Amino acid sequence: MIIDKIKDSLKKAMKNSKRDEVLAIRNILEKIKKIEVDSQKELNENEIIKIISKYAKQLRDSITQFKAGNRLDLVEKEEQELKIVEEFLPQQLSNEEIDEIAKNVINELNAKTMSDMGVVMKKIMEITKGTADGSLISTAVKKYLT
Repeated sequence: MIIDKIKDSLKKAMKNSKRDEVLAIRNILEKIKKIEVDSQKELNENEIIKIISKYAKQLRDSITQFKAGNRLDLVEKEEQELKIVEEFLPQQLSNEEIDEIAKNVINELNAKTMSDMGVVMKKIMEITKGTADGSLISTAVKKYLT
């Protein structure tokens, strides 16, 4: 189970005195624990992956903002943390795979215009479940809708 993998990684990082890795993994566990406490239930695999995906997206957004602000020291720190966080996510789809899924879903739903984008995005997000970034999916869908 993914939670066991995360906890094992934390133990290894602590034994090897990898401070940055320990902090990143503790951040993940803290986010999971907070949602468990708020919802008063134990989370399943998909819910945990969704939390980790959201955290990875936050880190990517931070990296973009730090680059814009020319804070390269913070960019490097966030990129290292993102690399650790991504280890717990399922293998991400390539742009080509996302394009193929987008084409198939658009054909399946007979979508033609941008007004169909919401329906198409919802279907693709269900299919990909944490294996693709929403912005990449959005870009692929926009390519095929007029």
